[in-house]
Amino acid sequence: MAELLAWSVVAYLLASNSGPIIVFGLSAVYGDPAAAPASVLQNLIYVSPVFPLVLGLLAVARLKIGNVNICASIGFSGKTLPRDMLVGAIAGIVSVGIAVTSLRIAAHYVDVPPMHLLPPPVHLYFMTIGALVPGVCEELFFRGMLMKVGSRLPRVAIIVLTAIAFSVWHIGTPAYLPHTFLLGLIFGILANASGRLAPSMVAHTIANAGMGLLLLSGFNIVGQ
Repeated sequence: MAELLAWSVVAYLLASNSGPIIVFGLSAVYGDPAAAPASVLQNLIYVSPVFPLVLGLLAVARLKIGNVNICASIGFSGKTLPRDMLVGAIAGIVSVGIAVTSLRIAAHYVDVPPMHLLPPPVHLYFMTIGALVPGVCEELFFRGMLMKVGSRLPRVAIIVLTAIAFSVWHIGTPAYLPHTFLLGLIFGILANASGRLAPSMVAHTIANAGMGLLLLSGFNIVGQ
């Protein structure tokens, strides 16, 4: 339990300090963030998958220390892949519906970023690399490593706790907290029920890509 909470705090600190980390990086390269070329400053959104990648690397390192077979934990195999793809796809589509509904409700109480106004290349990016990297790396961290270090807890408890940690990971955008918690429950149930990460990785990636596709089409999530 203590290690689960500690790693959850690490994820929270990484998420809540993403802005200062980016500023630090710009300062290290250009001396002054304001001195960075306009082309760099205008495309900082493409840096966002770096943070899930860091989580993924931390998860791989911790699992390796615990002598966990990561490939076996993911579970991609010829026998189970078709079922995992189907279950993951269904869960991913359902997750898109949950996210849209939650954001429309949240829009009455907090600001929801007007993501549909971003240029098409950004949406294409988040349909591909920006969908796959978080889908794989965040599942390795939250449903892989966190569930492993908290494996002594009751199943319901570990699913709920990792869903909370996953939601807090999105603290930078408060409107995302409700639906990311619900999606965290779905992904946790998939991972727990199957005993592998493949279904939740597929679901997570499709959910991300699905949102990107909606936004690319000009869909205004908040409906205003």
